[in-house]
Amino acid sequence: MSGDAAPITNIPARVTVEELALALDLDVSAVRAVLAARNEPSSPADIVGSDEALAVAGALGVPVSIEARDLALETLYQAESGGEIADVGGMKGRVGFLVKGVLEHKEALDHEIESASEHWSVARMPIIDRSILRLSLFELRHSKETPTAVVVSEAVRLARTYSTERSGSFVNGVLASLARAARS
Repeated sequence: MSGDAAPITNIPARVTVEELALALDLDVSAVRAVLAARNEPSSPADIVGSDEALAVAGALGVPVSIEARDLALETLYQAESGGEIADVGGMKGRVGFLVKGVLEHKEALDHEIESASEHWSVARMPIIDRSILRLSLFELRHSKETPTAVVVSEAVRLARTYSTERSGSFVNGVLASLARAARS
């Protein structure tokens, strides 16, 4: 019977070695050993990307998946930066829903974001911040099953992970205003 299978742990797409060990519920020395064997940086504060995190988890026998919001954000950032993105039409699951939705509703999302952000046009915002705001506003509007607090909390986490500490406060403030209108 397959009821004994270990639960899958969701992890962000970018974590430190120490955060990865914590997420995997393992001692940091085990994660560091796998990284060192792969000739990868392994200090506790070193950043581990999604491919490396998946490889480490696999080597340690811990089933993981990368957070859908992180993968969607990476794709949206790549598109906004002028990079080619792999087959958006072929994207499936939550990541596909989020990416396709943001790209389809980008103009309306930008209009709402700009109206809620005092003294900031969307064009002046750092690419990562506006991508986070678009992603989160789309989720507020089109994923009613996800609680508002979760959407806002995850947006702040993304801003702190991929942008700056100040970006977390900025994103929180703009989303707090947008959430009232999006969920009323």
